[in-house]
Amino acid sequence: MRQISIDDALRLFDADRDTPWEEIRSLYRKQVRSAHPDLRNDEDKDNLIVSLNAAYATLVEATENGKRPLPVQKSNAKAEPESNSVVRFSGTGDTFDRIFDLSHDVGDVIYVSEDDGLIQVLIDAGKRSESVLLIQIDGSKQPVQVLFTLELQSGDQPINLIDLVKKFGEFEPV
Repeated sequence: MRQISIDDALRLFDADRDTPWEEIRSLYRKQVRSAHPDLRNDEDKDNLIVSLNAAYATLVEATENGKRPLPVQKSNAKAEPESNSVVRFSGTGDTFDRIFDLSHDVGDVIYVSEDDGLIQVLIDAGKRSESVLLIQIDGSKQPVQVLFTLELQSGDQPINLIDLVKKFGEFEPV
């Protein structure tokens, strides 16, 4: 089965990242019924069925069959050489909550201000180093902009910021 992006899959079902899973499933079933080759005598519909199945498989995999929300959209992480900041973008409305939840998997959350869009996470890398990850979320416009900044507190081996940001989910170009 051919691979299809999450956004292409959603477009095929005329849905977006905020569409509830049950509605996506319903849209898939409805479109498959309307295009099924046993019900229609049209070869173009055969290709549509393949595309619908590939799109649905992509969404099932991305959400673990609707158990998880769709991953945050990504832009390629951009960091200047010797930089300690990474900017990512997201088009989803619940970016703050999602990043806050994932922050607990990365380290100890030491400061949160949803009004200011700030989250600070203390990251203890054992004997190597201790760092503070500052996450600034600007939801005032779409797409939502998220800035990750890493400050080395102690030690001499800083954590790779790009690898750390990848722990916050699958990001796709906007």
